[in-house]
Amino acid sequence: MNIVKGLLKKYNTLPIAAKATIWFVFCSTLQKCISLITTPVFTRIMNTEQYGQFSVYNSWLQIFTIITTLRLNYAVFNKGMSKYKDDRDGYTSTMQSLTFIITGIVFLIYLLFHNQINAITELPTFVMVALFLELFVTPAIDFWTIRKRYEYIYKPVVIRTLIMAVLNASIGIVAVLLSEEKGYARILTCILVNICFGTVLFIYNRRHGKIWLKKEYVVFALSFNLPLLLHYISQYILEQFDRVMIQKLVGIAQAGIFSVAYNAGIMMKIVTQSINNALVPWQYEQLEKKNFKEIDNVLFAVFLLIGGCALIFSAFAPEIMKILADEKYYEAIYVIPPVAIGTFFSFAYTTFANVEFFFNQNKFTMYISMLGAVLNISLNYLCIKKFGYIAAAYTTLFCYIVFTVSHYIYMTVSVKKMLAVSKVFNTKRISLLAVSILFVGLILIGLYDKIIIRYLFIICGLGTLYFKRKQIINISKLVQRK
Repeated sequence: MNIVKGLLKKYNTLPIAAKATIWFVFCSTLQKCISLITTPVFTRIMNTEQYGQFSVYNSWLQIFTIITTLRLNYAVFNKGMSKYKDDRDGYTSTMQSLTFIITGIVFLIYLLFHNQINAITELPTFVMVALFLELFVTPAIDFWTIRKRYEYIYKPVVIRTLIMAVLNASIGIVAVLLSEEKGYARILTCILVNICFGTVLFIYNRRHGKIWLKKEYVVFALSFNLPLLLHYISQYILEQFDRVMIQKLVGIAQAGIFSVAYNAGIMMKIVTQSINNALVPWQYEQLEKKNFKEIDNVLFAVFLLIGGCALIFSAFAPEIMKILADEKYYEAIYVIPPVAIGTFFSFAYTTFANVEFFFNQNKFTMYISMLGAVLNISLNYLCIKKFGYIAAAYTTLFCYIVFTVSHYIYMTVSVKKMLAVSKVFNTKRISLLAVSILFVGLILIGLYDKIIIRYLFIICGLGTLYFKRKQIINISKLVQRK
């Protein structure tokens, strides 16, 4: 009880920014944890082909989301919250209206060519129509959430996240159990929950915004984001398109098997995204003050923490797969390590890209992204056909490494151009850390049948995190300080 009282006392003394950061990370993690917890249920009441339908649908959803939103709920919205801080309501309403209009245009194109598009996606018309209904209103959820994050208003976000996650899982399980078309039942329940919450928040944002569109905001957002569109498409290709390629080259059942293992590894991605979201305001603040040494020291410690967690997560891959699914999915165990380690490189290049975005040096980002996307598609086509669907995870890891190196070089050049500063980060120690993580990750893959050695590694890793807990807490406090 004394420990609990002590923790509560410390929590109550934290600034609002620190409390908000804790809860936003908790929300993102909780949402995905509920999804992960229910995965063993869905993998046991759905066959691999039905689970593959749901996985491939999510991949196509991401494609259409990029097209219909132009990713206006990403970096440009964060930038707008800072640039137009005196009219955040108007900016939010304008971004929401803009995505609504674009979605309407794309939907009309789909109606004209629905037979051809259905043939490509391998999804029936009723699912595609439901997908577009979801796309009309769900950007409102992102705009509302990001706005709350900037203003450190965390309680409504926590409540909304918890209710959506619970409803999505519970309604989904019931629908799948009652339906013969279990894959489509799972898809439609997700769409239903998102539409309900998206509609409410769409109306909320509109009422507070008071305007539909403001030309200045539209011009700013499009001029900032259009050069980044190929970058966001390339991000999608690295994170999701492998499932579509597996579907086309091998089969939808294999896409389902791959997806289960990939979703386990992607839990690391959820954590890193939450950390990055919390870091962006702090990182921008330090860049404004030109505190490059502090940025380097703090972010290297975060890199070290994420890299260590990725390795520990990879070490538990056999146990994770046994929990998530039965033996028909177990062959995908080797997907988890490259996906988990890939999140380290994904976080690293996102951190470097944040510097580029701060200085509005985002045009070359498109070329880096195109390189990664073309490389990923090419390697997937060659390797999936030759080595099987598991190869897709390793080609994605390789492409993340290419992304990271390219963004680091471009970021360094951009900073030198803008501020005549040679570099922001210590190149040598970041490179050494990255190589070490890759080397240890490869060793771990060979230890999956050597339980004692693998568990000794896990104990050492967890022990290191425990003994370094004070440093981790201090860094967290530093980043959270308003």
